[in-house]
This record gives sequence, structure tokens and C-alpha cells, in this order.
Amino acid sequence: MTNIGKETRISRIIKNDGHTLISALDHGGEDALVKGLEDMGKVLNSVISGGVDAILINEGILLKYHQIIVTRVPVVLNIPFDQDFVKFAVSLGADAIKTTYFGEVPLRVEIADKMRKIAKASEEYGIPYINEFIPLENGVPSNNTELVSRGARAAAEYGADIVKTSFVKNFNEVVKSSPVPVIIAGGDPSGGDIFSAMREVIRSGGAGGAIGRSIFQSSNIERTVKELVKIVHGGGP
Repeated sequence: MTNIGKETRISRIIKNDGHTLISALDHGGEDALVKGLEDMGKVLNSVISGGVDAILINEGILLKYHQIIVTRVPVVLNIPFDQDFVKFAVSLGADAIKTTYFGEVPLRVEIADKMRKIAKASEEYGIPYINEFIPLENGVPSNNTELVSRGARAAAEYGADIVKTSFVKNFNEVVKSSPVPVIIAGGDPSGGDIFSAMREVIRSGGAGGAIGRSIFQSSNIERTVKELVKIVHGGGP
């Protein structure tokens, strides 16, 4: 049966071309003070003016800066693995939720169960669920295409509407592994620029990206967003 709430909200984030550019601004929680995010009001205005399709933030930022955000850009709320936060996100007017997992593949059963519970609640409340699933090897994000593909498939199997994962070579294999849209977190871990990485994502059938530091630590946030929007939505080289 069609989940009208999910379809309505996800259409605000993923555009008619099947692509999205999300500005990831949720780093200030776990990482505390992050270079580039000192003036959140200025950053929010810059990414919105640049034309991002959505912003990814924590609840405190939404509560503090709602007058800048509301009616101007869809919100993806970063939440913990706590079902109560799904209802809370809906009460705040969020358009989607996102959880974060950096860890081993295959998943431990207790982590898989947490993902499933978030997915179940997202169905009940009609809000799309983005599962950020970053496989690690030796404590750092893996650049192994097969491992990242396995993680993306697991995230989809456990109820994600969108999978957010690492950009790796042969990204088309990651896309093929998932029955739901796949977006990248950040850029190219080998040191390539974010524009080249995003071109490859789109060429590979990916849905775009949720980009953090490559946007908010750039010398001109609005210009960087505009260049990425052109790539993601087909207007760029």
C-alpha cells in the first residue's frame, strides 16, 4: 500500500530527475566545534541561496534557526537509534530522518534490530528514512567496493528509503546492489575533488549526495553549491 506521507515528503528531497543534493550540516553534534560551522545562520543562508534540495541538521539547529529554514528548504533530521525520535522529528516538521552507522559488515544483530525499529516507525509516521551506513576497515571508512555494496544492500534490506554511503571506485556496483536510491557521504577519499566524484556518482546511476565539509569549508559556499547543483541535476559538464 502506498505510504502517502512518505511519498509526499520524499518528493520534496529527491526531485523529478531522481537526484538530490543535500547539505550535510550535522557535524556539530559529535564533533562539537567544526571549522566552517561557527556561524550557522550564515551557512544556512548560503546553502539555501545556492539551491540545495535539503539540509541535514540536528534538532537544536532546527529549533534555533527555524525562521531561516521553514518554507525555504526541506529538512532531514539527524536522529539516534531511538524510535521516539521519529515521532519527535515529525512533530518538528522534518521531511526525513537519518541515522548514522560507522562499523563492521556484516552487522551485529542488535544494530540491525535498531535499524529495523527506526524503519518501522518511519512507516508508521510517514517519514522517509535515510540510513547512513559507512563500512569500516581497521577503524577507517572502507574503499572496498564489495564491502560498501554489501553495506548498502543491508541498509536497504533493513528498511531504508535512501542509503547514504562512501564514494568508491566502480560506484555503479554499489548502486546495483541497492533497490533504493544511493547517495554519497562527502567526496572522494583518495583526494579527488567533490565535483569529479559527483559526476561519477551521477554517471553511475547514483542519486546524488549529502555533502558536508566539501561545501561548508569551501571558500565560497554558495558558488560551490551552485556548481554541484548543476552536476546533480544535469546542467553541468
